[in-house]
Amino acid sequence: MTCERCKGLFIPVSFVGSDDAGRAWEYDGLKCVNCGHITDPLLEKNRERRPQNLVRQYSRASRVMKADVGTVHAA
Repeated sequence: MTCERCKGLFIPVSFVGSDDAGRAWEYDGLKCVNCGHITDPLLEKNRERRPQNLVRQYSRASRVMKADVGTVHAA
């Protein structure tokens, strides 16, 4: 399987952790060896269910511009 971001190779990975209450969780997913993008069946299912008009793609420049909004610069 290839990564949708960079067309790199996905490898299977098991993720293990715990929440704030100390309950353990584990799930299997895929991780791209090139860019590190992670996906799993639940993420894919949720992305398919999301209405297309809510999907937004931001460029790095737009994130930088939004981060600067409200910043006061001394003259």
